[in-house]
Amino acid sequence: MRKVFLSIMLLAPMNENDPTYYTSEDFDLNNKKYDFPLSYIVDNNVEDNDDVVIITAVEEGKDGKVNNAMENYKKYRAEIENIVKDRKINISFEEIPLTTEFDSLTFNKFFKEVSSLINDNDQLYVDVTFGMKPYSISMFVAVAYAEKAARNVDVDTIIYAQKYSGFSRNKTAEEKIKNPSKSRIYDITGLFYLNAIAGNARPGQKHGLDKALGLIIDNN
Repeated sequence: MRKVFLSIMLLAPMNENDPTYYTSEDFDLNNKKYDFPLSYIVDNNVEDNDDVVIITAVEEGKDGKVNNAMENYKKYRAEIENIVKDRKINISFEEIPLTTEFDSLTFNKFFKEVSSLINDNDQLYVDVTFGMKPYSISMFVAVAYAEKAARNVDVDTIIYAQKYSGFSRNKTAEEKIKNPSKSRIYDITGLFYLNAIAGNARPGQKHGLDKALGLIIDNN
């Protein structure tokens, strides 16, 4: 079974003088400091002898120029390589090129590219934090399709993290050190499985499913 880590790369420039510090009530971050939320999930789930695939959608620069997404991807890849450098694993990197110009079929094509890279028996870890919303939705749907259409695909974890939970642009350098921008990493895997329930619902089942959901979801 491969462990597949899937994400879309951050488009905005990263400010080294005002880094984001991630926190989470859903995951143990082990007091580590990474620039990308999926790095924590890689660190916590990769073990010796694993086959690991890092799939990242990266916006291409116009006319061959390097842009923010490509620069961020270099940092992300280096971060992942540093995490696994002392672990005996087989790791590979796959990039899905994204364009700034798109038409009505762009996101359908992206769906196809994502789903084609997911194989039978894959274990998936997905980050929907970054990228344009249509791409994030397309990736979410592609994962749902692969989980249902492929054999023995397990969607282990889906995460979302805000870039910032507050603004620090008006802070002094000293204030930024004492009170840096923080972003909470959320586990939204439950939303994926609620979507699966909704997708399998049939006319006339709503009343019964509402009762089932009431047992599954704690309203207190």
